[in-house]
Amino acid sequence: MEKNRMKRILGSVFVLFLLEVMLYFFVSNKYFLVAGLLILNVVLVNWILYLIKKMEISNTEKIREASTIAEQSLDYAFNEVSVGIINYDPVTKEAKWLNPFAEGIFQKDGQALISPELITTYVSLAEKGKDIFKVGDNVYRFNVDEKQNTITFRDITEESNLYQEKIEMQTAIGIISVDNYDDITDSMDDKQVSYLNSFITTMVSDWLDEYQVFYKRLNAERYFFIAQLEDIRKMMETKFQILDKVRKEANDRELAITLSMGISYGGETLSQTGNIAQTNLDTALVRGGDQVVVKEAKDNAKPLFYGGRSASVAKRTRVRSRAMSTAIQGILSEASDVYIMGHRFPDMDAIGSAFGMARLVRFHAKEAWIVLDKTESIPDVDRVMEELENYPDIAKQIITPKEAMKRKKESSLLIMVDYHKPSLSISQELYEQFAKVVIIDHHRRGDEFPAKPLLSYIESSASSASELVTELIEYQSNAQRRLDKFEATLLLSGIVVDTKSFSVRTTARTFDVASYLRTCGADSSLVQYLLSSDLTSYLEMNSLIARSEYVTSDTVIVSGSEEKEYNSVTAAKTADTLLSMVGINAAFVITKRTDKQIGISARSNGSINVQLIMENLGGGGHFTNAAVQLSGVTVAEAKEQLLKVIHQNKDVMYESTS
Repeated sequence: MEKNRMKRILGSVFVLFLLEVMLYFFVSNKYFLVAGLLILNVVLVNWILYLIKKMEISNTEKIREASTIAEQSLDYAFNEVSVGIINYDPVTKEAKWLNPFAEGIFQKDGQALISPELITTYVSLAEKGKDIFKVGDNVYRFNVDEKQNTITFRDITEESNLYQEKIEMQTAIGIISVDNYDDITDSMDDKQVSYLNSFITTMVSDWLDEYQVFYKRLNAERYFFIAQLEDIRKMMETKFQILDKVRKEANDRELAITLSMGISYGGETLSQTGNIAQTNLDTALVRGGDQVVVKEAKDNAKPLFYGGRSASVAKRTRVRSRAMSTAIQGILSEASDVYIMGHRFPDMDAIGSAFGMARLVRFHAKEAWIVLDKTESIPDVDRVMEELENYPDIAKQIITPKEAMKRKKESSLLIMVDYHKPSLSISQELYEQFAKVVIIDHHRRGDEFPAKPLLSYIESSASSASELVTELIEYQSNAQRRLDKFEATLLLSGIVVDTKSFSVRTTARTFDVASYLRTCGADSSLVQYLLSSDLTSYLEMNSLIARSEYVTSDTVIVSGSEEKEYNSVTAAKTADTLLSMVGINAAFVITKRTDKQIGISARSNGSINVQLIMENLGGGGHFTNAAVQLSGVTVAEAKEQLLKVIHQNKDVMYESTS
């Protein structure tokens, strides 16, 4: 429009110019000429002014029209578009104004449902980088503008539902293993084996049919299934009741049959998901079987454990032990030297297995160094150090973590004994320097584990790490390569400690190993001396026992003083002493440790699964012997956490033994 008016103005000027030229050439009278030119200019000026005025009126109309449109758009945005707006007071955090969309969500019957506390929560969430909140069944994504004191949000319920549906439809792969199948079927005839196979297949297939998943029997003791994550979540909600059902039905038939499963989901490829499922099954078996391990196929994902309510059944065979001995022999042949390290504040099992492995290393003409931090010692180990003065050839193997750091070579090997969690290392800094790691442990495998160990020999059914190490030595010893008497004594001490003098977690293999150690010269009187308590420790134990209080009719908790520090042995012996009393089936001893952490030692006589309780607090161990270390809490706070977990799992820890 403006362009047209400009053309008209220019056209008018041009016409005027032509008329004036014509007047100049065709009108000879100068008066008529001047008058004509004046009239033409006046007309032209009026015409141009008229056109300019029309342009100004047009612009004003446009501005007015634009303002009207803007007001209508703003009104539509505030009142019609599905975007919520909340303006709040920056000081009191009270809502000052809500648009109709926000009112529809946060007002009911004329009353505001949004409080200053709620606005403070949203502001706090935004500061933490979070932008999602829920109201009822709806999901909203929000943004906080603290300069304008405004919260805007929109409904993303449909997007959220689609995303959740996509998540639930992820492919999950599961592998089921029948525990102890070979051991049980060895003594059966074909007919009995057929009945057993039918029993297992019926139980497994009926359970999987409930969730309508695809499954296939791979062989007599392995099943494979593919499901959606939605199906796995349903199984998790019931805590994989198939484990309890199979155990109960098998017990009724006097069969020691249980199931173990490894399940994974969310891998970038099915191959990755399947590999993680197999790893999860291996973890379940290493932890003693009769349980399920579920883990997303991501590096930082944490596994979830279900089951594990029954004590580990001895599954290792002499063939497996000999195979492990051969594998370790091959690994040792490629190492320049070997460093052996136990857990922090090592007990006699860690010490005995460390010295046993050092002897095994020397069988192959390799240098062996035992890493110990003398600032983290318990009375039992102090007595060992005193006795070592009589054995200088053995004592010279002991070095500090700093010395180990200086001596270590690129081809050096680290052997972790009596533990598998890197954070429990005597020196985690030293652990991180090794690319080659071997693990020998008897604790149930937990979430934390070395990335790529060369060999992992974990047998939760073994009484102790000393038992496992002794078996390895037994297969490689001969007339020229034998255990020293003192080393045999230390290994026997480790077994005695962890079996409470052969009263718990003891199998025929344990007695076989102890017998072998006796033939190597193990001194039982020296074992008794090394494990004895001095008067000070005995009095400390009595003072702790005096603080006992019942949690259930057969479970007691002991809380040490907030000011006094105790070593781990005193706490463990206190729990063991409580178990020797009539009517006490489980004991939990909470103390402040010398490393400033709060330690909980848990013991049971087998009727209560204390390992489940400790795992819920982030620790672990065995069915009858477990522990956890807590940081950043007081003894009272640790007690409160323990009581909460016990009450939440009271039924489970008793059902574990049924």
